[in-house]
Amino acid sequence: MDQDRELARRAAAGDAAAFTALVRSNEAPVRRFLQRLTRGDNADDLAQEVFIKAWQRAGDYRGTGSYRAWLMRIAWTSFLGAHRARGRQAARDQASFEQQEQARSNPDTMIDLGRALASLGERERAAALLCYGEGWSHAEAAEIMGLPLGTLKSIVARARTALAARLEVG
Repeated sequence: MDQDRELARRAAAGDAAAFTALVRSNEAPVRRFLQRLTRGDNADDLAQEVFIKAWQRAGDYRGTGSYRAWLMRIAWTSFLGAHRARGRQAARDQASFEQQEQARSNPDTMIDLGRALASLGERERAAALLCYGEGWSHAEAAEIMGLPLGTLKSIVARARTALAARLEVG
């Protein structure tokens, strides 16, 4: 354990060889944990992500616990992030599938919606498409568009109002 702390200290100072030694001594347990946690799905990619994050945040390890426990924490949070992202993607895929099915059953509605979207400005159209068409949360859409959350919410509200007015008239 003292050896890992010393290697971690050197890695934090930019010593790639020290970090390589840490990876070698901790790679198998991290991969095994992720393999079991993910049931084999994407475990190697997640393990690679863990070690990239560990290298990027090498200075964050304070030596208060074991280095392996610190890595496992990174592995756990990486897994949670990937799991959430997969869930959001599955929801977006389902929403997209449902929209496509609706379009097949009523093409006039899709034409009207397409025209209504085309009448919006670029930012309003992008915000509406991200939040309503693709299923992104307001926070995610704000990050994608590089906007403060409140600004994005205002843009989405304006877009929704304009779309509703346009679709009622049409």
